[in-house]
Amino acid sequence: MDSRLDLFESIFKRAQRISLEYSPPVLASVLVLVPEQPDAMTTPIVEQALGLLNRPKATTVISQSLPNDIEEVSISNLVLDHAPDLIVLQRHLLQGEHAWNRGFGGLVQSLIQHHATPILVLPNQLNEVRVLSDVKTVAAVVDQPLNNHDLVNWASTFCASGTTLCLHHIEAEDQFERIMKAIERIPELNTDTARTTLKRGLMQEAQSFLDHCQLTLQQYRPDLTVQHSVEMARVQHGYLNWVTQTQPDLIVLDTLDATKALNRGIADALSLQFTDLPFLLL
Repeated sequence: MDSRLDLFESIFKRAQRISLEYSPPVLASVLVLVPEQPDAMTTPIVEQALGLLNRPKATTVISQSLPNDIEEVSISNLVLDHAPDLIVLQRHLLQGEHAWNRGFGGLVQSLIQHHATPILVLPNQLNEVRVLSDVKTVAAVVDQPLNNHDLVNWASTFCASGTTLCLHHIEAEDQFERIMKAIERIPELNTDTARTTLKRGLMQEAQSFLDHCQLTLQQYRPDLTVQHSVEMARVQHGYLNWVTQTQPDLIVLDTLDATKALNRGIADALSLQFTDLPFLLL
């Protein structure tokens, strides 16, 4: 009977009580990985990193040169030895020019899988892209609206005074339609009522969290402009369109899904489309 929909609504209402816990990260140390090249080649990498890090004010910035023949296990040990709060590197570090347009590169994927440390990935051609120290708009992909406290906190930390922080969540249209097809097989349920109720509940769940994000950030970071939105669409296509319209200077997203499995779909799609933008990967 339609009483089952009342159960759905009660679940959504409980979920809507989840609010943002404001706790900006502290960057005691940052590890910048650079190729083993003359200082003139690696200096722009460090300078661009410092430009972006001017927001969270890192206490210690360590630059570590990596020889071309270094093994991934050695890099992993470097991370363990330094225990940084953030890792900074260029796309496709140690992979050469041929890989510039192929995602973030194998080293980034390896670091994501073996370490929980956030990674700031810089574009390859730093001299030919916008000045990264002049970040005016930050786009945060809120793919998990009930478990994204860290993402919102990190994104706001990289926002200087006057920056616009854009938060966006997409409900997967294909998954919603799959659920609806299952519901349509239950004769006791009114399909039209179920569609309306479930869609409204899913959208309100994310909207409620983002509303609270805005209110909380207005309290702790009144120097920011916070914009947020929710839509139902094909996930990858929807985020690509949103980032294109937003035109950010920095993209922030999770690399692990709610089960802590590697969430490559959205990250790969955005990395291939926006090769001239820095990414903060959590």
